Amino acid sequence: RAMAERRRARARLASFYGGGDGAAGEDAAAEDDMDIDGSAFNADRYVSNLLQYKSLEQIVQRGNSMVSEIKSLDSDMQMLVYENYNKFISATDTIRAMKHRVEDMEGQMSQLEANFGMITSASDSVSSAFSARRSQLEKLNGVKKNLTKLQFLMDLPARLQRCVDDGHHSLAVKCYAKARRMLSAVGHVASFEGIRTESALIMRNLNKQLTARLQDEAHLDAEMLGDTIYLLLKLQGNEESLLKEYLSRRRRDIHERMAAFVSSVPKAAEDGAVRQGEEGAEGDGDDDDGDDDDSLPPAAAFVKQLCEAIVPQLLQVHSAWHSRFMGADGEQRDDESAAPSAPSEELKEQMLLEMLSESTGALIDVCRSRLSEEQVPPSELLSGLHRLLIGLGPLHEAAPAAKLLVRVAKAADALARHAIDERVSAMQAGLAECVANISKLDDDGRPSAEELHARLNGAIASVSELVRHALGDTAPLLVPLCEMINLRADSMAKHLVNGMYNALQAMARAATAPSSSARDVLLRAGLCMHMAAAGVAQVPTLLKSQLSPHGLGGAALGFDGAAMTREMGRARDALMQSFVEMQAQKLSRLVSERVSSTNWLVCPAPRAVTGLVQLVVSELRQMQTLAAQLFPAEPVRALLPQGPFPAASSVMQLVQQRTRQSNSSSSAITKDLQRMFTRKISFGASEGKATLAGMLTHVTKLALKTMLEEVRVATFGCAGFQQVQVDCSMLRWVLAPTSNDEEAVLALLDEIFISCQDRCLDCVPMEQPVVEALCESERQRLLLSLA
Repeated sequence: RAMAERRRARARLASFYGGGDGAAGEDAAAEDDMDIDGSAFNADRYVSNLLQYKSLEQIVQRGNSMVSEIKSLDSDMQMLVYENYNKFISATDTIRAMKHRVEDMEGQMSQLEANFGMITSASDSVSSAFSARRSQLEKLNGVKKNLTKLQFLMDLPARLQRCVDDGHHSLAVKCYAKARRMLSAVGHVASFEGIRTESALIMRNLNKQLTARLQDEAHLDAEMLGDTIYLLLKLQGNEESLLKEYLSRRRRDIHERMAAFVSSVPKAAEDGAVRQGEEGAEGDGDDDDGDDDDSLPPAAAFVKQLCEAIVPQLLQVHSAWHSRFMGADGEQRDDESAAPSAPSEELKEQMLLEMLSESTGALIDVCRSRLSEEQVPPSELLSGLHRLLIGLGPLHEAAPAAKLLVRVAKAADALARHAIDERVSAMQAGLAECVANISKLDDDGRPSAEELHARLNGAIASVSELVRHALGDTAPLLVPLCEMINLRADSMAKHLVNGMYNALQAMARAATAPSSSARDVLLRAGLCMHMAAAGVAQVPTLLKSQLSPHGLGGAALGFDGAAMTREMGRARDALMQSFVEMQAQKLSRLVSERVSSTNWLVCPAPRAVTGLVQLVVSELRQMQTLAAQLFPAEPVRALLPQGPFPAASSVMQLVQQRTRQSNSSSSAITKDLQRMFTRKISFGASEGKATLAGMLTHVTKLALKTMLEEVRVATFGCAGFQQVQVDCSMLRWVLAPTSNDEEAVLALLDEIFISCQDRCLDCVPMEQPVVEALCESERQRLLLSLA
């Protein structure tokens, strides 16, 4: 097929251009009379072949394809004709133009040839006329030069003195340097010794005058200082010492300019604008982006104006140094005046770079101090750093070896991290305020569970808003800032993420700070509970949403949400533990005071439960109501007598039996007490296992344990013993159903009863029906008080 395509292409070209591809091509085409593009094509046979072997549909398709090929071929032929025609017209015009130009050039070349001929003949005639006297003219010219030099030497003392008197010190030094070379050539002639001595004396006086100016005038302007140092160098001064003096004075002058500028800013700010401290020298730090000082933020305007005041001075130092003191650019000192210990070109360059680096460092430090102020927002920081880079750009181009932009990058990195830390610190302060506001709920009465949860959710929303605000201020600036100073944006983003993590850690620590209010502790525990459940999970989402648009979404993965959730969980558990301990201590103290203040020896016969039972039930109910607000899903067990009055426990029955036995049974009771006291009372709030019933049970057990301790040191009469029996029976009826450790609560009540029997002087238990009647009366009172 490929061969057929090539054959068809050759046939098309041959048919268009009227040529052939040779005998071999013609023979190959003649052999195939079915080739529609060949010269031996047989149309009748081709059509007969199609009708014989092709279907109607294939014949129609072939007809359509032939029509398309014919149109394509016609189009190609027309394009070839148009292209060749245009080329022909263009070639014709070119040939016509060349013809006219060549005709003009022939006349010009003829005229040029005639001119060269005339010049050659004139040159030959001049050379022949002067050839005889050329050597004489050269001798006369040499004599004239020597006479001019001698006249210059003869007039040298007067010329030098006149220049010194007129203040043209530079011209005097230049003339003396020129004459010194001449005097060295004629040093063997005694008549020139007077000229040498007088000239040297004049220059020594000039040297003293220049030295005195340098020592007496502490504030020479830059131009005068450069001229003085330069002239002293030409007069064989100590080059290294003079160069150090020049750099030292220029450095001091620049530092004084910076100090004056900085001190002038507060006064200008009082007038409503920051004024420019110095006029820019040549506009090297011009406004590349067209911003005027009024349109720039205050910090950026400060940086811009400071750079305009100082950078031209540094550029002038660089330019003057190279033009006056560097051999490559300035005038060389005479070989005879160059001291053997004169600093090399490399050392001079190093001295200049050190001065530029130190002065620029001071400039950067001033800008950094201004940009690190608390009132400078991150966007203004970015603008200020941009102005600093623009201002130092010309100096960096003039002295790239000083690596000024590296110092700017380090300062910018420190400023960026400082700005991030400032925003994170503000966020941390806001988080601490959220904790403080949660604590203020303690003064708002007793809000309902719905109100409390709404406030806690509002605190979580405030935390999210603080995180979003901090990210909104810093995240959009990371990439532009890092691109500006060639830093890694992901490193800055990781610093931001770590700051967020540390701020939330600080919030957890603030929540666990000591507090004297149990309600405050419980509210903080609720905040930490909500943070662990939902608040912490929002932070990685906010980080990703704020950092991903800037290509820094990977840095959000550095926030360890699981670890922070555990941190908040530990804070929640610690606060829960603290709340339970505070409640237990409070109730235990009240129980201890009530038991120890009652005279159980002379108390009257029981007619109702004592205030001790009412106190315990009331305090536990208040704690239950407060803690239930944090556990809305957990059912609250009412602190009321539930069900029928419980029968006397086996321990009470044992006590009644032992009162009828001899006192020898007291050892068995003591053994029972020792067994009871081995029970350990503990509360586990770790890993979020704290429950409302568990908290209530722990406080109940500690209060009963305290009651047991007080009973064991008290002395009871018969009525006192019976009163404790009634109180313990009522507590068994109320507390046991609300506890998730009923066995331990009942055991503690039994221990109290046994200890009371052991401390009773006349132990006569009250009959069970009487105890039940007294407890039923208290139950009715409780129901009426809650109705």
